[in-house]
Amino acid sequence: MEDKRAHSRNPSFLRAEIVVGSNVPPVPAEVHDISDKGMKLVVEKPEDLPNEFLVSIPRRRLREFVEVVRRDSNSLGVRVQVLRRSAIA
Repeated sequence: MEDKRAHSRNPSFLRAEIVVGSNVPPVPAEVHDISDKGMKLVVEKPEDLPNEFLVSIPRRRLREFVEVVRRDSNSLGVRVQVLRRSAIA
């Protein structure tokens, strides 16, 4: 099957946290593929997450506001919202 992505993805296995609100504990996740425009997040219950949230990847000192573009039984495909990008100081 041909890969039709505009940006190549780099295989990765990075620990991440999904932040959905200030009064809600972060949801643990793992980043399995990442590019400048998006990533694949493996999570326990993707159906419980909203369509937009913040992803924190401590090892890369990175936080990204993302939008869900695909949901599977154990993962999410998300697109980075470039105008809302945030770096950890």
